[in-house]
Amino acid sequence: MNQPWPGNDLLSTYISHNSHPPNLTFYDHRLASIPSLKHLAATRQCRVIHDMALELPRISAHTRWLLEQRWRSSYTVPLYWGGELLGFLFFNAFEPGVFTPEHLEQLAPSVELIGALLIHEVAVMNSLRVAVKLALRMTGLRDPETGAHVERVSLYSRLIAMALGPKLGLRTDFAEDLYLFAALHDVGKVAIPDAVLRKPGPLDPPERRVMDNHVVRGVELVDQMIAGLHLVADPKMEQLRNVVAGHHEKLDGSGYPFGLQGEQISLEARIVAVADIYDALTQARVYKPALSEEESLRILNDMVQAHHLDPLCVAALLEASEQRQAIAAAYRDP
Repeated sequence: MNQPWPGNDLLSTYISHNSHPPNLTFYDHRLASIPSLKHLAATRQCRVIHDMALELPRISAHTRWLLEQRWRSSYTVPLYWGGELLGFLFFNAFEPGVFTPEHLEQLAPSVELIGALLIHEVAVMNSLRVAVKLALRMTGLRDPETGAHVERVSLYSRLIAMALGPKLGLRTDFAEDLYLFAALHDVGKVAIPDAVLRKPGPLDPPERRVMDNHVVRGVELVDQMIAGLHLVADPKMEQLRNVVAGHHEKLDGSGYPFGLQGEQISLEARIVAVADIYDALTQARVYKPALSEEESLRILNDMVQAHHLDPLCVAALLEASEQRQAIAAAYRDP
């Protein structure tokens, strides 16, 4: 199942399953670049392709990719929720002519059930997204760091997760969920006094201890939000909690607040730590100028050598130079 991102037409894999390779995982494509899917979205029609090699035009990169994977026939169902496009449900086969009227009739109950489950999943995540926006609004009213910082950290985190997903065998929705959860990494700052939070210069040791307490307060707030939305049993909530609790930990155990080491720190927290530090280095603040890209990358590599940051996460971010710079250009501080 592929879903478009809120606010743009980026179609991204959310859930994928196949008994044989390849799997359509960690895959992005813009809906505007796939005219056939754009037409289905507009008309709300299902589509059967009996032979992709004969029926699909080879003009789009998406079509060429499909043919390279040796898929021959497909059944596509656009899914809607609340009047808006939720995404597309794809059934693909390696043989031509699989999706006959009789086969579609047999598939109908499965399509209905899968659609209902996905709509429920999206409803849960949308409830969480609203809660995240409210929490960020509360934080943003006081935090001198901008909403652009939050968006950049979220996108850098997703960028890293998309690169690591195929290598580490992550679940297909890991990167999409991390994009949402990374936005809350500093939500605990809402509980920090203005005298510390908005101080224009460096913090003294007592003030630093107060500021560092934002992690513990953030975990408390997230736990309250999860309980309030009745999401305690949702396994994804552990990923959210890990992000808030672990994004200031370091691999050598010198981070805070729990002094975790190595694999004790969740992957999602290690990813957000790299994204957050990179953004802090490359952006100006009232207490420091922005560092050059070259200097920022040198510091990141030094932190890898000091066993502070995950080398895989840093390498994934540095290798995505074009996407990294596009994010920085698109979401500039006011």
